[in-house]
Amino acid sequence: MIRAILFDHDGVLVDSMPYHVEAWKRVMEQYGIAIDPLEIYLAEGATTMEVAAELFHRHNKPASPDQVQKIVCEKRDAYLANNATQINTGVIEILEYLKANRYRLGLVTGSIRAQVEPVLGPEISSWFDCIITADDVERGKPDPEPYLRAIQKLHVAPSEALVVENAPLGIRAGKSAGCAVVAITTTLARYHLREADAIVHDFVELRRRLPSIMSNYEGPALQPQLKPARPELQRFIDIEEELY
Repeated sequence: MIRAILFDHDGVLVDSMPYHVEAWKRVMEQYGIAIDPLEIYLAEGATTMEVAAELFHRHNKPASPDQVQKIVCEKRDAYLANNATQINTGVIEILEYLKANRYRLGLVTGSIRAQVEPVLGPEISSWFDCIITADDVERGKPDPEPYLRAIQKLHVAPSEALVVENAPLGIRAGKSAGCAVVAITTTLARYHLREADAIVHDFVELRRRLPSIMSNYEGPALQPQLKPARPELQRFIDIEEELY
């Protein structure tokens, strides 16, 4: 029985991904790196530090840990200074529905808390029983750690949690944690989301199908993986294959 719904933030609850892409482009251009927006869309869910380090690696540019940390700060500032992020259509209605039916709600994101709170605001943030950000974990998605932490805080079993995601790394993280995963095509085509248990177009379709999804699916027979399923750099090999 599904008792908790865990939502990703960027690209799911809010339409923030174009602003993240623009921030990454501006920052990385200063280091001689021209990025393909699809690189960022497919890497969504990883922490900012992981994405920065991998971008340098993929584009054969050296970067020290201090330089990567500097880029993390620059990217954060660029994003916060130049975005008009809005809550996606249908989000408020589905959150109200879930709260009225006493489901536990979690937010699980690869973004830092400073990027999440200004967008959601205190009223919407208060609807969530737990919020897990990059500040709270050692390893970002596709590692299951973010979702395992949320499950523990909500006091539910993995098979009692349904994850709503929009990117491959988040889908893998949810499934590795032992949860059912619904993907929403707010930022990527269905092809990129094929590992999910169900795919919906938007929150209107999710609201319509959610009762049947929850009643017919009680979670995959997976054991939570406490360690990464792949070495750190391996997580982006799939991204490269899909890019090219």
